[in-house]
Amino acid sequence: MSELMNDEALGKLKTDAQALATSGQGPAYLPDFKASTIGTMGIELELMVLDRLTFDLFPAAPDILRLLDKHDKPWVHTPEITTSMLEVATAILTSFDEAAEQLEHIRTTVQRAAFDVGASISGGGAHPFQKWNEQRIYPKERYFASERKFGYLAKLFTVFGMHVHIGAGTPDEAMRLCSWLTQRAPLFIALSANSPCWQGEVSGFCSSRSNVVGAFPMSGILPYEIRTWDDFRAHFDQLAGHGIVNSIKDFYWDVRPKPEYGTIELRVLDTPLKPVYAAALACYARELCLEWADQPGRWPTSSSRELYIWNRFNAARDGVDATWIDPESGAAMPIGDAIRADLERLKKRSSDPGFGKACEVIEHLMKDGGQARWLRAHLASGGGMNDLARMASEMFEDGAPLG
Repeated sequence: MSELMNDEALGKLKTDAQALATSGQGPAYLPDFKASTIGTMGIELELMVLDRLTFDLFPAAPDILRLLDKHDKPWVHTPEITTSMLEVATAILTSFDEAAEQLEHIRTTVQRAAFDVGASISGGGAHPFQKWNEQRIYPKERYFASERKFGYLAKLFTVFGMHVHIGAGTPDEAMRLCSWLTQRAPLFIALSANSPCWQGEVSGFCSSRSNVVGAFPMSGILPYEIRTWDDFRAHFDQLAGHGIVNSIKDFYWDVRPKPEYGTIELRVLDTPLKPVYAAALACYARELCLEWADQPGRWPTSSSRELYIWNRFNAARDGVDATWIDPESGAAMPIGDAIRADLERLKKRSSDPGFGKACEVIEHLMKDGGQARWLRAHLASGGGMNDLARMASEMFEDGAPLG
């Protein structure tokens, strides 16, 4: 019994240390990497809270979160940096069907809570016409600390992303899988791209959201020379010694380790316009990680950050119509061809009975240029920015799996 109490006390000390580090109120802290099962997954969605009449962003997230507190559910809800956004996160998942079912439960529950306070909920990576200076910081010390540190960038970060957590097994394997998934990250930018407008203007990009993260000092990707967890810890300690980072949340990398969960976290996606799209994209990432896990000791051969940045830029600008340069072979190809080749290969080895359905959803996401071009077509037909926000909200609130 005493050992159990000691373990509980130690666990609380670690949790408290991490919370203080994250809020900037305590010394830098990097938790140990938690043991996990390779291929488990979790999905986080940052959702827009909209006024049901104007479809502008609406600072009703605190009210919605209070209503969600009353629900007994397997998933969690949390505030985000401004009061017009909220985050939901699934439980640990292992299949497409499980992910689609839980995300649909999230959609209906959050939608009802939003309706009760006069709000609407939407996916999408960036609201088409909101103004960053009108947003309000959520009243939480961590977010106030971010505003003090980053100034106007904190409100500018009113963008909405999907994060996918994949169980990595061991800390060293997490570094290897991070490196591999980083190479493929631009494919997920292209597939999820649905933020063609920014601050009331057509941006010229399929994912305007993707350009916002780059303003933060710790954006980018895992350094190629980091090969073990000890390498990463030494890197963290060096940056912490300079006062650059205080916790893992200070790394805005496209793919980063998440030691307290035992996962790696893919962070590049616009929040999809439908929950089923999120389920399919998460399963694609999961299957890639399972494939690489079956090739122990194999690392990417390309260390070119410039090539990655170029692939990322093209994916954000042109979406599923972009050109992608394979970092391993150096061959340039349409990004859709690279995705389809992945899916055909992964279908042959997947043990997930629903992965075939996930592939059908992803094929739908590439239809007619993808989500961003569906929205652009609506503008081209005479719709305004308010109509665009309404359309996106209606797509999220529609329970139909496709369309």
